[in-house]
Amino acid sequence: MNQPSAIFPNETYLNGLRDADATVVDALYNEFRQPVARAVEFAGGSYADGGTFFRVAIIQTAQVVQSGQYPENTPIFFYLKNLAIAQYRNWLKEKGQEIPAAPIPGEEEIPVIHVLPAEESLRQMRQQIRAKRQFSRLSLEDQKQILSLANSIAGKEYGPTAIDNQLIEGSLAHYKKLLEDQGSDWGNTLPDWIVTPLTDQHFHLTWSACEAVERRLASSQVPTSGPNKAVLYAFIAFTLLTIGYAAFVWFSRDQSPAEVYDHNFQPPASILEDLATRYSKDSIAPTRPEACNQAFKEADVYYKKRDYRESAAILASVLEDSLSVCQSDALFYLGIVGLQLDRPELTLECISKIEDLERFGEDIYWYMALAYVKIAADDPSEKDIARRAVERALSNTEIPERRTQAEKMLEDLSE
Repeated sequence: MNQPSAIFPNETYLNGLRDADATVVDALYNEFRQPVARAVEFAGGSYADGGTFFRVAIIQTAQVVQSGQYPENTPIFFYLKNLAIAQYRNWLKEKGQEIPAAPIPGEEEIPVIHVLPAEESLRQMRQQIRAKRQFSRLSLEDQKQILSLANSIAGKEYGPTAIDNQLIEGSLAHYKKLLEDQGSDWGNTLPDWIVTPLTDQHFHLTWSACEAVERRLASSQVPTSGPNKAVLYAFIAFTLLTIGYAAFVWFSRDQSPAEVYDHNFQPPASILEDLATRYSKDSIAPTRPEACNQAFKEADVYYKKRDYRESAAILASVLEDSLSVCQSDALFYLGIVGLQLDRPELTLECISKIEDLERFGEDIYWYMALAYVKIAADDPSEKDIARRAVERALSNTEIPERRTQAEKMLEDLSE
């Protein structure tokens, strides 16, 4: 299978995982979730297995990095991919199921396989994740009792009355039932694989970052607020086109989608000039922090030089809570840069996060359509989805030149 090239330097991902940075976790999902899930699928699992063990791999990799044990100079994608596969195979072994033949690794991946966590560490990580997940299903009173006990064991005792001895036994029984671990004798204590995920701040932050992304994926990544409901509903209809995208079937190459894409992808020559044109239509000029203006200016310098990775890195830096007023603009141009980097999945992910849909109007549909056409250029089995995406863009444009382009694209895609 094709290996995706990372948008950011390896150190950016590792530093982010070391700090449990939610922005970096989000970027890892955007870039690598699909190829890693498909790698697990290729190794014998389902696509759902791939998504599950990608998440496990993210959390365990963050733990490995934070502990200083990440193998130096190892590309993050190869580590996540092979760790997810190792987790899947170890899970099959734990369940007593037949383990398929291991996929043949590429030459560059063999050193990575040799430095993955040991089998016991793989099993323990799954236990920790299960402990964290089932803890959230307890009642608030049970959570209070369990967390007080865990903090006490971890040396984070908050006071002599934190644990209610009359209630802890019942809370432990409820927790054991959820964990399906009634046969174990914990006494009035907790094993390490429960204490760590409940008390370790780094684990909690990484887990929470993954939870946020998973919730967005589960809700089709569509914003639920915004002043223009008509645009929102049209956008919801558009995102339904992505259903079934998990299929990954290669047929004989059909160059038509590639030609359609090459003939119609006409990105702006300058981020700053495009921004100025877009905001010139406003009766009241927007007020943005100077940090935003400087970031867009720097990103534009690299963009004009066709150094799209540097431009993407700067635009991504705008995606911070302190610069929330500029996030929609940053996401829009990061989506365009994604097409420049041949990363249409990144484009779709960025556009799906834009909250100010009305400001970008029909450009939303246009660049999403181009992203699907780009996907179809690499995987002709997606040609029908690309065609429907172009139809949606055509129905939402009032620009004569763009309507002509869309009609010609549909004609070419029907061949």
